[in-house]
Amino acid sequence: MISVRSRWLPSLIAALSLAAMAIFPAGLEADPVKELKYGSTFEYASLDPADDFSGWFSMGIGLVESLVKLDDQMRPTPWLAESFENVDPTTWKVTVRENVTFHNGQPMTAQSVKDSLERVISLNDRAKGGLLIESITVDGRVLTIKTTQPHPTFPNVLCDPFSSIIFAGDLSPLKVYGTGVFKVDKFTPKGNANMVRFDEYWGGRAKLDKFDYVYVADSGTLTMALQSGEIDASGDIPGPSRDLFKNADYIIDSVPSSRVMFLFYNLKSPLLADDAVRRAINLSLDKATFCQVILNGSCVPATGLFPDYLPYSGSRLKAEGYDLEAAKAALEAAGYKAGSDGVRAKDGKRLSITISTYTSRVELPLLAEAVQARLQEAGFEVKLDIMESVEDRLQAGNFDAIIYSYVTTPLGDPQSILENLMRTGGAYNFGKYSDPGSDELIDKLKVEFDQNQRYELAVSVQQKALDKNAFGFIGHLNRTQITKKNVVKLSNHPSDMYGPDMDTDITQ
Repeated sequence: MISVRSRWLPSLIAALSLAAMAIFPAGLEADPVKELKYGSTFEYASLDPADDFSGWFSMGIGLVESLVKLDDQMRPTPWLAESFENVDPTTWKVTVRENVTFHNGQPMTAQSVKDSLERVISLNDRAKGGLLIESITVDGRVLTIKTTQPHPTFPNVLCDPFSSIIFAGDLSPLKVYGTGVFKVDKFTPKGNANMVRFDEYWGGRAKLDKFDYVYVADSGTLTMALQSGEIDASGDIPGPSRDLFKNADYIIDSVPSSRVMFLFYNLKSPLLADDAVRRAINLSLDKATFCQVILNGSCVPATGLFPDYLPYSGSRLKAEGYDLEAAKAALEAAGYKAGSDGVRAKDGKRLSITISTYTSRVELPLLAEAVQARLQEAGFEVKLDIMESVEDRLQAGNFDAIIYSYVTTPLGDPQSILENLMRTGGAYNFGKYSDPGSDELIDKLKVEFDQNQRYELAVSVQQKALDKNAFGFIGHLNRTQITKKNVVKLSNHPSDMYGPDMDTDITQ
């Protein structure tokens, strides 16, 4: 006996087949899912822009956006803001863009922007100290923002990822509703993030269906993943490995970056408190060889914090260059005499230092070995301590010297890094450098609206630090991104903040 189900099933299959043929005529198939996989050696535990530096991650994966962003010349330009205006030294007006929707379907309003900004300044000390917001009032789409003091760089600070606008009423470190071109499908803390297109994005429909942030702890494994096609792009391929991708299958894109590699000196250490020792280290830094040979041309020598294309850069500074014999002479004059093993000593104490660095910036361990070799030639005993993270050690002040890496002008202005790194008590002043003259100049910079005067002040602050050998500047990294040849319009911005947008695509 044939069941009723058996009788209608062939007819149903035939009908579905005809429907499919109508949708996809002969010779045509459904468009493939466009999924771009981006590999990185950086891990993040949170999506919340208010949580430490997590905003860099959330902005880089297309989850969140800020009111203002930097253009290719590092100038602030409206993003989620329609416009911004300086009314007086302590008043700014920001008009919020219309028809923007959060990933949870709620509209972005001036009130929700106010809520987001007030939340981040209550949770993030960098945001509180950077934005300097005293009050925010709402009138329709216009925010009137009062600052606690004259704030010439307020639009620049609105570019900082901690200023990203999120829906402040319902979130957690693993659940954040932004306005970006992608929303979160799955996020694993200190692991991968799987993003999907946000179809209600205010700027239009993204060309990519999916964007995956793939965390790979080891740079060698990351390199192999790009070679094998497991990932489509990366900005973290180490310099020595980039020659592997100099062929027709890949595109290597380099832009000048303000990321500087330098030595923190602990000025509270009895040995590093000696200016002669710091000067000898700086004279031993063979920057040209480090950049061109050790790092395969992936950086350029640094004189100060900022690269030469900026008007407050190292091109305007004066500093001694690499001179190993001068380094030896400086130590000799300071009483450090060479022993039978070549290591110098003074008053019975060997010239022995420990240089620490970390592995997430793949170039830093290579630099540490190169610095070690040059210092040994000058008569130092150098021990290396390569760690996953040096943050605890920096905070505790438990170090001799640490090779570190910062993006020094992510916001297109010198004030933030100078205030944090070179001012007495600055948030990043882990080496305890202190100079009253520099503090006075930085305080002037904080309230100076004239751009040319700002440039002069920034140069003077850096020169004072160089004259005291307070830091050991090595090189500015190029921001180098390697993609498969079919990846187009994936941002490689010098600020290192931005990632995929609605125009990023994978061609066939």
